[in-house]
Amino acid sequence: MTNETDTAKQQQETRENWALRAGQWNAQADHLAKLARGLNEPLMAAAGVQPGHQVLDLASGVGEPALSMAALVGPDGKVTASDLVPEMLAGTERRAREQGVANMAFQVTPMEELPFADDSFDALTCRLGLMYTPSPERALAQARRVLRPGGRAAFLVWGPKADNSQFIIVDRILQEVAGIDPHEGAFTPTRLGEDGALNQLFAAAGFTEFEEQPLRFSPRVDLESNFWRPQLALRIGDNLKTMSETEYQRLDDAMRDAYRDLVDGDRVQLQVHARIGAGTV
Repeated sequence: MTNETDTAKQQQETRENWALRAGQWNAQADHLAKLARGLNEPLMAAAGVQPGHQVLDLASGVGEPALSMAALVGPDGKVTASDLVPEMLAGTERRAREQGVANMAFQVTPMEELPFADDSFDALTCRLGLMYTPSPERALAQARRVLRPGGRAAFLVWGPKADNSQFIIVDRILQEVAGIDPHEGAFTPTRLGEDGALNQLFAAAGFTEFEEQPLRFSPRVDLESNFWRPQLALRIGDNLKTMSETEYQRLDDAMRDAYRDLVDGDRVQLQVHARIGAGTV
């Protein structure tokens, strides 16, 4: 069991690490939004988000799925976007302002200590954030507390590392070529990826009904599109600023060579596995 001191220390480590990545995430926010649709729609469906709902989104990052849900709930509903990292949430606020979205609120907060009253929301979502909290069991307990009776929570996490090409390759290249610990700053993307891990958290938090579902994709991409470069920038963030051109080129070349091993015909064959856990209060 994680104690209060350990939780606070790990929260700070996570906050600082993601703050170093915020610039790259904000720069690529629109690009990321296009890629996110395949994850957003099943997550919103699992949470039962409907027009008129009051929705809380945890770990909103630079905007998704909070912005998409604001459109779904409409003018009679409201989405509260939240994140541990102010620099990330600032991207959501900026994009909402630029898009003229009026039915949103913004709150910097760890998901283990939500500053909302009991029974405040009809639905709660969290896309690719639960894996990074030092105390996911506390996060689920807080989610249950702030949901109204009959409300739904849905958490999306990455599946096992062995099922996700990006983590297999990027982790290895960062360590071997750049000497960067792939898990620095509590970066643990596949920590909750095993079948049943989310169900255990929902059960422990006291949700009355809960289930998991896998999301699997097998995208085929052109090696010459240099598709790994945005992915790499998101992972190493401000480390890019300290790299020489030679160091970055060596890293880029290593990424190209690694993905070349996955070429099938005229495309790189990737594997993506995410999981959604959803429960009812």
